[in-house]
Amino acid sequence: MRWFHRGPARSEPDRPTAAHMRRALHLVLAGDLVAAESALAEAARLDSSSSDVYLALANLYRARGEIGRAIQIHQNLLLRKDLDPALRREALLGLALDFRAGGFLRRAAASFEELLEVDPHNQQALRELERIRVESGDWEDAIRIRRRIGRADPATRQILAHLWTGLGRERAKAGKEAEARKAFRRAFGQDRRCAEAYVALGDQKFRDRKIRKAIGLWRRALPLHPAIGGLLYPRLWEGYVALEDLPGVEALLQKRLEKEPDDQEASIWLARAIVRQGRVDEGLASLRRLLDRVPGFLPGYAEIGRMLLHEKRDFEAIKAFEELLDRLPLERQRLRCNSCGAQDAELHWRCPQCGEWDSFV
Repeated sequence: MRWFHRGPARSEPDRPTAAHMRRALHLVLAGDLVAAESALAEAARLDSSSSDVYLALANLYRARGEIGRAIQIHQNLLLRKDLDPALRREALLGLALDFRAGGFLRRAAASFEELLEVDPHNQQALRELERIRVESGDWEDAIRIRRRIGRADPATRQILAHLWTGLGRERAKAGKEAEARKAFRRAFGQDRRCAEAYVALGDQKFRDRKIRKAIGLWRRALPLHPAIGGLLYPRLWEGYVALEDLPGVEALLQKRLEKEPDDQEASIWLARAIVRQGRVDEGLASLRRLLDRVPGFLPGYAEIGRMLLHEKRDFEAIKAFEELLDRLPLERQRLRCNSCGAQDAELHWRCPQCGEWDSFV
């Protein structure tokens, strides 16, 4: 966050204001926003004409969640006829961020667009505007903005693949399957390793009853993301069951576990495939070996209990569920965003908190 503007050297009377600005910056870094506000308020009292002070104060209010006060300061600054162009751009960016933080997405988008008219290459404005378009489902405009960002971000091709996939999903949902396929092809043209695009195109093939093609696409996605099993294994299971090929899904999962022996989801689905083929004790034994290695893996106990109940082995099932209950206080394994630290039990292609792509692991 930018708390003060580095302008020309200030004259002697400005030094007390600069001292308060420095003190406010140190207080912000120390996490004492209340004391920082007091320092900035004193700086404003000493020099009510200083735009730097008011910009810093508005940023502080936004950081504290006082969005209305931040908006008011930025709007007042923008009414000044003598405001330096660089400070005007900074105030306009601050106002757009205020609206964004307050959930006023249309007003935020309009402010970012206004800023981009005078500062077309402002990367922060472009990224924030792209984020708003993604969250509102305007995939075409998000693609347009990402193209403007272009080579300024090394991740542009990767992100464009996700954006084209989002557009494809939207077209498929509207029944425009040909347009959806075209969008998915554009996604692959940007990034052949975009796991989301393989999953989405596989879903489309499955809807078209092209089951083998769907399975092929899902299998190609499997090694592309470390946490993708929870999405793919149910799909692969449904596909192989539709083909009446349980040995096929068993072989796939065995191969997966040879490469990724710690893939607990794969172990669950492998046990199901084995049991479904009538080898109940073999499937149960594979799960128990998993629990010997990972005793806190709660879904394993639940799966053993369900299998035993299905086989009418009630006494053993009760023991399995009792063991599950004994371990319930253990927290379920969660995925974490590498960018902002947000956590969730579900895989998100794009972090719902910070907007980064492919960051959940």
